[in-house]
Amino acid sequence: MQANNPDIFSYILPAFKMWQVKRLQALLSIAGIAIGVMGFVVVVAMGQGARQEFARAVGVLGTNTVIVNSTSADGLPQLNSDMLFSLKKLMGHELSAMAPVQHEYRNAYINRKSQRVRLVGTSTAYSEVFSLVLASGRFLAPYDLRHRQRVAVLGHESAMELFATTQVNGQMLRLGMEWFTVIGVLGTDKLPVMKLSGFQSPDTGHSIYIPMTVMTAKAVDDLQFSKLLLKFADDQRIPAAIPLLQRIFGANRFSQQKLELIIPYQLLIKKKQFQNMLEVFLLGISSIILTVGIAGVLNVMLVSVNTRRSEIGLRRAVGATRNDILQQFMVEGVMLAVVGGTAGLLAGWGLGAIVASWFDLPVLFDIQTILTGFVIALLAGVLSATYPAIKAAGLHPVEALRS
Repeated sequence: MQANNPDIFSYILPAFKMWQVKRLQALLSIAGIAIGVMGFVVVVAMGQGARQEFARAVGVLGTNTVIVNSTSADGLPQLNSDMLFSLKKLMGHELSAMAPVQHEYRNAYINRKSQRVRLVGTSTAYSEVFSLVLASGRFLAPYDLRHRQRVAVLGHESAMELFATTQVNGQMLRLGMEWFTVIGVLGTDKLPVMKLSGFQSPDTGHSIYIPMTVMTAKAVDDLQFSKLLLKFADDQRIPAAIPLLQRIFGANRFSQQKLELIIPYQLLIKKKQFQNMLEVFLLGISSIILTVGIAGVLNVMLVSVNTRRSEIGLRRAVGATRNDILQQFMVEGVMLAVVGGTAGLLAGWGLGAIVASWFDLPVLFDIQTILTGFVIALLAGVLSATYPAIKAAGLHPVEALRS
């Protein structure tokens, strides 16, 4: 009784043995499915990575951040304290945070250890604009700026590289020729890496933050800096505020390309739209390749049915039912697709790593991506094996034996 109704899993080993005999056909079928699944998996992983990056970026920058950036060819700062005063007077009620930024590179010295670091001069509001989280201590305070306190907040990586620990509050650190007291260390949560047109998120982990007023010997009301971060209380106010910002900072500076206004959220939207178009394009190509792969498996299975008519007839003669024959050929086709799908998943993982490193696109492989690859492989196997299996099951035993 059991011989006449074998378990479906009993067909797996014979299927592998059969395709070992027909290695070339099996290899070509597997390759078609693998390439198609690889394409789908990479596109899904790119979509997952893009959505995660977009969510993180919006979470950090929000939709209400505007950046005024100095782009002068001579490299001289185009922003100054007078502009800050004008902003506070005309738009103070619309802004929730305003942080001037000036950076330079210096050598940091500690216990005979020297390291080149990115020194960022800014204000208290910098932490609010980028939603920075501290592992210990505090960030810069208004008192530090007013009284030119030589204090420093270290990025997490900078603290580990210089002190090998984050518990360094109160330690002394020499930056160039000046000594600073460490008052805080940022947490391990970095800003998402965003390289957009005209804007790149700062590397908070490897930076050291000091009061803007300590970076220059000029008076507090005569500061010059290269970047200004503005956070509006409401993103709906940004479009109406743009003309006023251009008037405050000088329309001629924008026309001469010495200053530029950057709205990160708009750049993020444009990047997301481009990534969506790229996903649709790649999905189209992957669908064509997968269709070719399915057609290849279908053709091989049909050839297999025609060349194994006598085998089918013999099995039917000794008691195998149509359902047994159907299961046998379905298992053979699906096994081809599963092997091809597994190869496609592995190849997709490798290709995703290349795409992420070479083209700087976010790629995220998670359980959803893996499940998508297996589901596509199974569907491909079912679609390619159904018709040949039905045809094999429909053969008359006597006619099959005569052939």
